[in-house]
Amino acid sequence: MKNSLITIALVVAIFLGFVVQEFIPPIWSADGARIYLAPVFFCYGACVLPFPSMIVLALVAGFFSDFMSLQIVQHLAQSNDLDAIHVMASSVEISPGWSILLFVAFGSICQGLRPLVILRGHWWLPALMSAATTIVYLALQFLMLTIRRFDESGLFWSETVAWRIFAPGLIASLLTMLLVLVVMLVDGAFFAGRRPLREF
Repeated sequence: MKNSLITIALVVAIFLGFVVQEFIPPIWSADGARIYLAPVFFCYGACVLPFPSMIVLALVAGFFSDFMSLQIVQHLAQSNDLDAIHVMASSVEISPGWSILLFVAFGSICQGLRPLVILRGHWWLPALMSAATTIVYLALQFLMLTIRRFDESGLFWSETVAWRIFAPGLIASLLTMLLVLVVMLVDGAFFAGRRPLREF
């Protein structure tokens, strides 16, 4: 019952995370890097909840992630009439569903680390997984978009790209540590005899 309530709470948190992060302005001191909240809640849940709950979180996080980043590109062609432009075809830049597979993959790794978090109190593991999930997600998204828009210059890399991939991972890691701390404090205040994480 407790796991079900935590799962529902994290599903709501993931949904609200996607909504809230849209209103958080870019961090211009980090070359416009954005804050991503969904991996924070997902990785925490994947590290402390059983496998079925992790799958639910992965489906929710992946679905909303694909939905929020969905971009339909229209391929235009000009007709003989110079004033008329016709849409020849439309295509999706990033295929929907790939984020679900990514979250399931990282969630499965988190499940392997779950005993270390639950039984041995390694509170830093969800933060590490949150950073890894965010970085890999953004790196794959960048790679897919770059290949999709491939031109003569080929793949490119810049300091701005590095900031926008690695800075969100670091921020997600810090936010996950904050989430774990809050959960430990709340659990210590209301469930003193049943702490999911060992105190040091």
